[in-house]
Amino acid sequence: MDDTADIKTLLNFSVNNRDLDRLDAMLSEFNPFKVLGVSDLEIRHSNVLGWLLDPDAHHGLGDTLFKNLLLEVLRDSKGNDLPQIKNVIGASFADLIVKREWRNIDILAVSQQNKTVVVIENKIYADESGKQLAKYVDIVGKKYPDYAKVFVLLTLDGSAPKGSDFYIPFTHEQIRDIVQSTVELRKDYMHTKVFDFVQQYLSILEEKGMKSSELIDICGKLYREHKNAIKMILDYGKPQLQISNMREFHNQTNTVSVHATEKDYVPVYYSFIPQAWEKLIPKTNKDTSDRYLVFFRLYFADYEKHNIPLSIIIGKFPDQEERDKFVEQVSKAVEADKNSSLKIRASSKAYTTIFSKNIPLKDGDVDCDLDDYDAVTTKLVEVYNSSEVQQALKVIDGIVQGFGFKDAGK
Repeated sequence: MDDTADIKTLLNFSVNNRDLDRLDAMLSEFNPFKVLGVSDLEIRHSNVLGWLLDPDAHHGLGDTLFKNLLLEVLRDSKGNDLPQIKNVIGASFADLIVKREWRNIDILAVSQQNKTVVVIENKIYADESGKQLAKYVDIVGKKYPDYAKVFVLLTLDGSAPKGSDFYIPFTHEQIRDIVQSTVELRKDYMHTKVFDFVQQYLSILEEKGMKSSELIDICGKLYREHKNAIKMILDYGKPQLQISNMREFHNQTNTVSVHATEKDYVPVYYSFIPQAWEKLIPKTNKDTSDRYLVFFRLYFADYEKHNIPLSIIIGKFPDQEERDKFVEQVSKAVEADKNSSLKIRASSKAYTTIFSKNIPLKDGDVDCDLDDYDAVTTKLVEVYNSSEVQQALKVIDGIVQGFGFKDAGK
């Protein structure tokens, strides 16, 4: 690899790049849906859409949006049970009742006056599950047997429904166009705060549908002119906790690094021990995790999946008889201490895992930002200091302290 040429490629991509600045400005534009972290959540999109369709909601659209949406859905659709377009055009849907999550249906809109019911199943990324769509057809059919029924599957790409032939495919881009055109006609009746809110919602729909020609043009130009730099960024720019970032972890947990197996400059396996074990456990001459006979290990390969497995492992002993004795003592301690999470999970003459725990990189239900290494380190420290890990450590530490290894500390 020619480092000088690679650095020059990246500099040409990043320095004084007006297209990159324009793209950053577009993506950095304030949007409350992004701030709240709900731009990809189907339930939040359904809440907003259901509100906009409700004639009684305080948005100033009346039943206009619902009628426009219904007419667009029916325009190219055929079916004996569907409302007639001519009947929709002159009808009033002021009595429309819009329900969210009724019998798990995303949006249910019912007009008793027009004997019409509309079901909208909203999918942003997930596919409809199993017989979900067919189940909703059956539920609505039994509840509203004499009504004209319209079933809509709303997706990003207009995918054909898999679970039922009753559903009409529709896209978020089509929703955006209908909302935008309706709002333009009705904006004089809308409060400015409502109008601004709807515009932010339209921006999210535009982004999800990749409708913005300007955005497509900028991204296409950047890729054509800088595809080598972009490839390098994808190859080497993925967030990974560097070995140097582990120093603070060791400072806060009184542990020391033993060994790290690296790939592309980031750790895959990362081994460490409590400081107190340095003088108690003999070292081998190997520059691997086997340098110590008992150690903790973090597995960073799943880092991008927001998960880091933590294990305590009995490694290789120069003296197999001594190793068998140590494993036996651990087995007895496991049986005696019912509060510990220790368990002989895998046993061989080389490695025996006696404790394992997945560390989810989450704060409640929110994933940690993998680029925020301080937050990730805080999570690692929190789990290491947890009662579960410390109880397991207490048991193993008691064995290590009293075992009397051959050549301890050498």
